Amino acid sequence: MSPKKPNTITDHQSEKVRRGRPTVPRDRILGAADELLAASTAPGAVTMDDIAAAAGVGKGTLFRAFGNRDGLLDALFAARLEPWREELHRSGSPIGPDVPAADRVVSILEQLLNFKLENPALLAAREMNGTSLLSAPHYVWVHGVLRDLLEQAGFQAQSAQYTAHLLLGGLQVELITTLKASGCSEADIRHALVSTARRILGMPAAA
Repeated sequence: MSPKKPNTITDHQSEKVRRGRPTVPRDRILGAADELLAASTAPGAVTMDDIAAAAGVGKGTLFRAFGNRDGLLDALFAARLEPWREELHRSGSPIGPDVPAADRVVSILEQLLNFKLENPALLAAREMNGTSLLSAPHYVWVHGVLRDLLEQAGFQAQSAQYTAHLLLGGLQVELITTLKASGCSEADIRHALVSTARRILGMPAAA
């Protein structure tokens, strides 16, 4: 990670400068955090001080807006996932409502894998910082989507709840990173993910 840029803007100064002006847009803060994570060689070590400096605000402003670092990263996750949420409700989408439940589960897992492969910095910052991922809003939401679809596909409620966690466990960024380091290609990981999911769902093997 490049040397930290000192945050010389105190929370008091930040509030004083903006007094009488509109509140700093969340999108500006999230954009600054996104750029900072992408440029960092150690995104998991990026702090709220770093993000505050990049956004040009006091650290207290971040805490009031997002609660803590995980809250800020979860808000960034939510912004990234919004187009994907819309796809879930769009007819004609591979994960849309007119697709059979089991097929939707497999397609959702594939798209989640693509999302994780395309957002390594954000994932490293959120998933590899030692805090619980199971209570993160984006995880709870995705788990709920999969659980409901598994029930529609014939799973009993408790089995659907467990199986949704099991399937999402195969998408943890630490596992993906380890597999890639061992020589697995992204295509290998995708094939293994889809094959495993189809077996769990009782579907025929992909052609």
